[in-house]
Amino acid sequence: MPTLYMKLPHEDRVLRPGALRELTLNDQTVGFALSIGMNYYRGLPLSAIEELEITVDGQAIPSALMLAEFNEKLFMPDQLALAWTEFWGIKRYLTVRVYNGGLADGEHEVAVRLILRNVYMQFGPGAYGMVDSSATRTLTLQKEN
Repeated sequence: MPTLYMKLPHEDRVLRPGALRELTLNDQTVGFALSIGMNYYRGLPLSAIEELEITVDGQAIPSALMLAEFNEKLFMPDQLALAWTEFWGIKRYLTVRVYNGGLADGEHEVAVRLILRNVYMQFGPGAYGMVDSSATRTLTLQKEN
């Protein structure tokens, strides 16, 4: 049972400029990739991700269209809870590939809801402090070369 939420003032680490990229396959646009950082001062295992939601221009992205890439491995969102051997350091980025057919060129308002269980702050059996790494930012879609 989660308890308190901690939100640090480092939202610029979560969605940085250049984080939104076009995703192509055989010269066809198939979606986009979003690099997500963590708003915390320590790394956490990927299994600490409690919630991961992405909204682009007010439209929620279904988790069935997402694949998370980390350490050259791909995870469906519901598999992240099992990724306890994958350590997400604060200088690393989790890349979420979204296979939605792509986005229009230009700027997009991107919102990420990212809630992590702080494995270092266990208050009792099943009771952890939570880290809110959510952020919203207007990003420009970067085209693949």
